[in-house]
Amino acid sequence: MQEWTPPPPAPRSRRDRRLALAGVLLVLALAGFGAAYRIAAVGSREAAAVRPTPPTVAPPVVAVLSLSQAAAQSLSRVVTIESVARDREELGTGWLIDDRGDFVTNWHVVEGNLGIRIRDRADGTHVGMVMGSDREHDIAVIRSVDGFAGVPLPVETQALRIPQEVVVLASSRATQHTDQTEGTLARLHQDVPVRGTDVDPGFGDLPTVYTDMMALRARIYAGNSGGPVLDDRGRVVGIVTLASRASAQAFAIPLDRVLGEIRAFAGRPGG
Repeated sequence: MQEWTPPPPAPRSRRDRRLALAGVLLVLALAGFGAAYRIAAVGSREAAAVRPTPPTVAPPVVAVLSLSQAAAQSLSRVVTIESVARDREELGTGWLIDDRGDFVTNWHVVEGNLGIRIRDRADGTHVGMVMGSDREHDIAVIRSVDGFAGVPLPVETQALRIPQEVVVLASSRATQHTDQTEGTLARLHQDVPVRGTDVDPGFGDLPTVYTDMMALRARIYAGNSGGPVLDDRGRVVGIVTLASRASAQAFAIPLDRVLGEIRAFAGRPGG
């Protein structure tokens, strides 16, 4: 039996060798592409892992107080303004506007005065000096000549919500009633005549019409004149000026309308 021997392979043509080489190169190229893709993917993940996360900024927190809390925190900066005239003594309310001992009140509280005393809640007495006043706007700034230890009341001059709950502060010595009254800021931009009506200006030679006033639903009294109206963050938004004799209705000067003039008065040297 003869042993079979396979015939020698036929010599490969040049074309076959070129095709084989191209196949090898294609395999190598695909392998390189896959490796490069994996490197790029890993690099992206690593970069994402080390990329710093932007800090989260928490929104500012503004404390909202109950009206009684707002009043309790503010009353130490509310004083009695005692205005001595030729034939009378008038009492009103004032509140601290800066750290120089300047207090805001109504012009009609100090009109025609021969001397002014500022009485604090500890019954201490300070000599007062008028730094500036405006009959038309019914505002005045009184400086304690010997200074005053206290933090000024914060103020608010941005747009107000209508309606909103407010608290009116006063000198109980001046009102002979409570030193705080909760109420509602009901309307803005009210023109209020004070002659031939039940609106009580208290005293003094006042304008016949008050313009652009805040209307409050609150029971206040003559000694409230000059006192601050606070919002629920303890900020002054108005200055009490007029009250109705017949109903729980009052009117206040919007602080944003007169704050520039008040600060100009308080910025004067003296005292």
